[in-house]
Amino acid sequence: MKKLTILIFCILVMGGITMKHISYRTFSAGDPPVTNPYRGFVCWGENLNDDPGIAFAYVPVYWRDLEPVEGKYDFEKLEEQYHFEQWKQRGVSLILRVIMDEPKEEKHMDIPEWLYERAGGTYYSNAYGKGFSPDYRNTELMQAHHQLIEAIFNRYGDDRQLAFIQLGSLGHWGEWHTSVSTPFPAQSITDHYVQDYLDYFPGEKLLLRRPYAIGNRNHMGLYNDSFGNDTHKTWLSWISDGYISDQNQQQLDGMPDFWKYAPSGGEFATDHPMEWYFTEDQFSTTLTLLKQSHTSFLGPNMPINLHDRNVDALLSQMGYCYTLHSSTIVKSLFSSSASITLKMENTGIAPMYANTDLILLCKDADGNIIHTEKTISDMTQYIPGEFTLHLALHDLPANTVSIWFGIADPLSGNAVVTFANTEIMTDHLIQIG
Repeated sequence: MKKLTILIFCILVMGGITMKHISYRTFSAGDPPVTNPYRGFVCWGENLNDDPGIAFAYVPVYWRDLEPVEGKYDFEKLEEQYHFEQWKQRGVSLILRVIMDEPKEEKHMDIPEWLYERAGGTYYSNAYGKGFSPDYRNTELMQAHHQLIEAIFNRYGDDRQLAFIQLGSLGHWGEWHTSVSTPFPAQSITDHYVQDYLDYFPGEKLLLRRPYAIGNRNHMGLYNDSFGNDTHKTWLSWISDGYISDQNQQQLDGMPDFWKYAPSGGEFATDHPMEWYFTEDQFSTTLTLLKQSHTSFLGPNMPINLHDRNVDALLSQMGYCYTLHSSTIVKSLFSSSASITLKMENTGIAPMYANTDLILLCKDADGNIIHTEKTISDMTQYIPGEFTLHLALHDLPANTVSIWFGIADPLSGNAVVTFANTEIMTDHLIQIG
């Protein structure tokens, strides 16, 4: 009897191993979606707009306005002026840039009054405009800058609405170039300013205006505020080969693989009217430069409310694009869990630079959602090409008749990402089983 009991037990165990329900589906590739979270146009933060192509709002942080009194930061004024809450309600993330010097029509300075006597610098009036260029080598300026970045981190370090920070800080408009007699600082100095950001924020959230060795070491991104003009190819050569800086005459390293870790962005150059970039004669060049730069966002100089065939085509080619090829769901008949394998492909030109949730939903026969599970994923790892997602449903309800998959917007946490598939998505979810 004992041997018979053991034999029956072994048969049941072996049977349990093979008694699995396996479902397999294939999916058809479709056109890339025009809009998706974390890729698209960047609007001026002051100008609320419902253009569907807007994924980000640009927030210039003028030091003078943010810290009018030493150690006292007026973040409430910044957030009201640039409509943080209203943009959040629209599902729009933020890109910040610290400004110490922005040329304007009138004489002024963009660093606080209390810092002026300590920092030193040069008032200028030239073809760019009028302003004040601080002496970036000044140790008191550098110390105050570190405290500024710490304050920004304390306010926004855990805020999911903050997508990226452009560095910012140095040069006219925070673009790392000057036109004054005081020389632009050497790499040893600029690295101090970069390190201020790295002390608090991961490199993947930070973008430099020009490639530098410190950016390469820390997997930082890049932004080009002259996208599409004659200097764009020069900018690309800096990235691939390195260059001698026209600002400090130093040999600087390139950052050839930067886009695999952090975004490529910028804005359209202002030396052409916006429509020019989308004319039949020019658009192929615009699109080629977008792809060569692995661009995920452009603005705030952008074709706002100017949607036509070429504008939408440009939007559809920005950043990431996910296509689902197949799903395999394996469930043991004696278990409430299921393992899910999704074969996917990023057919875009860059990854999605965010940590976000992968969502699985179970529905009953009436189409009601009866169970939801989320798994956090670093989407930056899925560079262009095929990849596989291995997911699990741990508590599959017995009355489940369909399983659905989606990718969340990093800001809202809801399924928002549209796939490049012909299958109809319901609430940005695709049925996988």
